[in-house]
Amino acid sequence: MKAQVFRGVDRLCYEDLPQPTIATDEVLLKVEVVGVSPRDLQALKSPDTEAPCVLGSEIAGTIAAVGESVSQWWVGQRVATVSRVPCMRCRECLRDRFSLCSFYQNITTTAGLSDSGGGFAEYVKVPAHLVHHGGLVALPGHITLDRAALLQPLNLCLAAIDRLRFQPGQQVWILGAGSIGSILVLLLKQFGMRPLVSDPNPDRLDAALDLGAEAVFAGSSDDLHTKICAFTDGEGVEAAILTEPSHISFLNALDGLRPGGKLVCLTDYADRGAMFFDPMSVMRRQIDLLGCAGMSFRLQPMAIDLLFDHRLPLESVVSDRLLLSDLPEVVERGTAEKTATRKILVYPH
Repeated sequence: MKAQVFRGVDRLCYEDLPQPTIATDEVLLKVEVVGVSPRDLQALKSPDTEAPCVLGSEIAGTIAAVGESVSQWWVGQRVATVSRVPCMRCRECLRDRFSLCSFYQNITTTAGLSDSGGGFAEYVKVPAHLVHHGGLVALPGHITLDRAALLQPLNLCLAAIDRLRFQPGQQVWILGAGSIGSILVLLLKQFGMRPLVSDPNPDRLDAALDLGAEAVFAGSSDDLHTKICAFTDGEGVEAAILTEPSHISFLNALDGLRPGGKLVCLTDYADRGAMFFDPMSVMRRQIDLLGCAGMSFRLQPMAIDLLFDHRLPLESVVSDRLLLSDLPEVVERGTAEKTATRKILVYPH
């Protein structure tokens, strides 16, 4: 089978790999479409990413083979994958910190190399833990595979909003209008909140307005928070979500919050390294700093309902569609400074 193999920083190689073999309790999936996540984009640029590997976890496709002991799934069935599933029994799962669960961290779909998603290939293996504990979601006929590939980022956005514990009518500043920021705009509007969006790319800001943002703000400089404060009559916003965390964005968000505000950082693909800020100022202003890493399985039924309900125009967040062979080109566009790219969907066949 064909796959895009990560061989090191900025090195994606379009290669032939052996098709994964499955055990009696596993499933082989033909990948029809896979979304490129912010985490994938970061991994492709990081020297810390183990090579060789095949990335890509936001997968939708058709079951190509099932193991002898698998009875609840069958060949030809259309499914979306949930690439990581917690055990739901450990201390971290019981505290709703699912991404800290060892099952969540160590078991995922794979194209046969290291367990790293594997969706940038024609076929992936779905391990037994995922097969039997919610790692496959059957798709009704009215759901396209393109839409199904958005299930995981949809769940991640729900988890971020859930961390806020906010009420309808409140303003939420979204820093970054990429794929995650775009889905957040749709969800916040659905729940009656008022999204404000900032991003350095004007095309992304235009798209955010089309999706329902109340206001948009250009730029990512260290004075961006002054624009937010001016828009809110000097008070600042009640909450902010960092969708593409960087040190400058973090400091901007802190300065744009009103006292008692909340800041949620999507930490799966945040900047590394030390950052200097005054923690006493955060405490004096009673700011809540909240991390959100990965999906919430408590919210998975809601994510599936929203995916299956066409009132939420999720397809509108897609900006690029391409063949698997062309993936390196669009990765360059997606990681460029001030990129206009939002959600990228890749088709292996």
